[in-house]
Amino acid sequence: MTWLGALLPRVMFPGSLAAAARHAGAEPLWTGRPRAYAESTLRQAADRLDAEGASTHVARAVWKQVEGAVAKVDAAVIAHSDMFDQAYYTKKLAHAAPIGRLGNRLLACAYFGLTTVTLPEGPTLFAHLSWHKPASPLRDALEDLFDDEARMTWWHEHVRLHIVDRGANGDPVLRWMGAWEVPYLTIGHKGAELWRFHAPTLRNEHALPFVMRPDARLGGDAQDGPWELIVPARPDDPDATRGIRFRSAVAFTAAELLGLNKLYKSRWPSMENELKALQSRGFGRNRTRRLALTVSRGTDGELARLREREEAQVARVQELGELPVSGKNFDRLVAASRKVREVRDKQVAVADAAPLKHARVEGGAERLGKWLHLLVHNAMALALATSPEAEVRGMDPTTVFDLLLGRSALTCVECERLTMWVDALDAANDRRRQAALVEVFNRLGLRCRGCVVAIHLRERTVQKAS
Repeated sequence: MTWLGALLPRVMFPGSLAAAARHAGAEPLWTGRPRAYAESTLRQAADRLDAEGASTHVARAVWKQVEGAVAKVDAAVIAHSDMFDQAYYTKKLAHAAPIGRLGNRLLACAYFGLTTVTLPEGPTLFAHLSWHKPASPLRDALEDLFDDEARMTWWHEHVRLHIVDRGANGDPVLRWMGAWEVPYLTIGHKGAELWRFHAPTLRNEHALPFVMRPDARLGGDAQDGPWELIVPARPDDPDATRGIRFRSAVAFTAAELLGLNKLYKSRWPSMENELKALQSRGFGRNRTRRLALTVSRGTDGELARLREREEAQVARVQELGELPVSGKNFDRLVAASRKVREVRDKQVAVADAAPLKHARVEGGAERLGKWLHLLVHNAMALALATSPEAEVRGMDPTTVFDLLLGRSALTCVECERLTMWVDALDAANDRRRQAALVEVFNRLGLRCRGCVVAIHLRERTVQKAS
């Protein structure tokens, strides 16, 4: 716990670990050492802890945060999934990804799948993190998310809607999510012209059409779905002509259909803004520098498709082998066996021809630091949600650090008590928010090495010049 307690403020620092070490003045209060740990010491400790399974334990703690929060509200929640790309510049030949803003510069980027859960009238919590190769599709993150039977069962019981980005709106991915009974909602590839829909499901007060019909591309059913939904891009504009196509496995009510555009856009405050809040506190910093030679994600996908073809061809061979013996059936069996051999030869050829380039090595301080970051972010969101002040409940981590956590404090160490005096800000509005934050953190009953932590604001006195 001493190592993790020292790592937590370091990974929440927007700069590097070396820069964070220069601002770790309060760390000795937690560790009991006369000085803060060196950056290299904590980096090595983080690598060792991750190798020993600390990231797995922190991931379980993050999931328990979500389970506990959802159990208290006792209501269905909305989940969001997206990919976060993190670039690492290198002079070595490395796998890149379609990140347009980075041009043609060499980089060994990594993709991270992130999933959030938004509580009704409550905060947004991060539920899952996964590590992927460059150019990985969103399906990889979803497969990692649902690769746990207990978590999948919980998902079916508590998640009313799972909003996914454009990276998961293809037919194969939607069929896969439909087979797993994921209540997905995603945006379609193409738009729609509203004048074409003469018999819509309903119309709003501006007589604009809203359509809910079976998804023909997936063989949808009017009762069981999946469905295709067409809603106006600007439902409040009486002259709107453009519509947006959505695809969903959830049957929406009339009221939900009228607000579908706004519902989908909840991914901005519930995912995009939360990602920016993480990045503002150093979530996108590169904490490890290790690279390894590997094949691209495209090669992995091609080999996976070839293995699926091989399984289908092998099943066909077994099916033909059970038929009565005849010359015609024998010829079919030989042809099917030839196809199996061709697919296997193709797999070998693809694997041998795949170029090896550098990519980020999963694990180490990078993985542990990200899980710790999510743990603290969730804990802070849950604590702020208890405040009676609406402004505090919606406060982002950067503001919390600017007002309180990132400010220096005069600390008085007493028997079984640790009192921290934080300088009050001059502006009346800032001071009011500071006081509300102090009240939130004091209610948490924080302890440091067995001592109760109490936070107070200290008024600064200005001495007059003689």
